Amino acid sequence: MVERWHQETNNFHLPIGEMTITLDDAACLLGIPVAGWLIQEDDLDQDHGVDLMVTHLLFPVEEAVQQVSDNSGACVTYTTLKERYEHLLNKCIHLMGEDLSEEEEEELSRIRPTCVKAFLLLLLGYTFFAGKNSKTISLLWMLAIRNLDDIDTWSWAGWDLLSCTSN
Repeated sequence: MVERWHQETNNFHLPIGEMTITLDDAACLLGIPVAGWLIQEDDLDQDHGVDLMVTHLLFPVEEAVQQVSDNSGACVTYTTLKERYEHLLNKCIHLMGEDLSEEEEEELSRIRPTCVKAFLLLLLGYTFFAGKNSKTISLLWMLAIRNLDDIDTWSWAGWDLLSCTSN
């Protein structure tokens, strides 16, 4: 579908003619909210990106700073995020069991939501909102998933449409 998108007219050019996608279409077809919060690029600077990586993905500070400076912005490479997700997932699997100590239960309750956030960031940044540069994932999406209870308050359809028209 990307090849059929014409940015000049914001339409898809299909063999049967032109087609315009509205927010209502996106909400209906994808079952995602239209109304809600939107995030703008200027909502996120490098320091905020480092903070999101450390707080919500449990990256060591030095590694987070290195990622942000290497990628010239609040981004993480796909490979690094995938490795972080696999590390967190393995930790969760290792901690699963019936006879956990109190420390292990606390660690599991800290790691499990972080693992979910890493997976969602991979899914959002590399699949749904992938840009022209598929090597890095913007930490912008972390602003929407940092609190898993608030995911349904964001305008995912609006982001999808904006993403489609800006890439």
